Amino acid sequence: MELFYLCIKIFCGRLVDVTLSTLQTMLLVKGKRNYATIIGFIDVFIWFLVVREALNTDIKSIWIAFAYAGGYAAGTFTGSNLSKRVIKGTVGVQVVTKNTKNKVTNAIKASGFSASVVECKGIHEEDTNYMIGAQVDNKRLNEFKSLIMNADKNAFITVTESKEILNGYFGK
Repeated sequence: MELFYLCIKIFCGRLVDVTLSTLQTMLLVKGKRNYATIIGFIDVFIWFLVVREALNTDIKSIWIAFAYAGGYAAGTFTGSNLSKRVIKGTVGVQVVTKNTKNKVTNAIKASGFSASVVECKGIHEEDTNYMIGAQVDNKRLNEFKSLIMNADKNAFITVTESKEILNGYFGK
């Protein structure tokens, strides 16, 4: 029974510490150094306590290692999901479509997104393409991608992280 409680304690400690570590990394990428510093301190403090507990026990069992590794894996999963919900951010979306400009852009406008459109040619084709550039709140990215795919199932879409955006209009 003592082994069970030790494994639960180690698993939960790692779950919390790795979740915080993942959030810290995401905050650093987004340029939020002050928050990342505070979270980093708490993360390492918890990590230290968990490692000390795991290594200084008289109990010898492979289950301690499984609890440690399982907490790490669960913390990575939890932290990445939590960061998507908590950390505000935008992504740059670039779409290249052969579809008529109006079909895709009208769908974008109707959904409250904003974008810029440029007429362009492909390197191997003389057909006219349209390049659409938009900045989208990461919480609405799936909605935007679905919108494009419904308007043109063959559209070429790239998504990149945006660290900083100045001026412009995002829509609702």
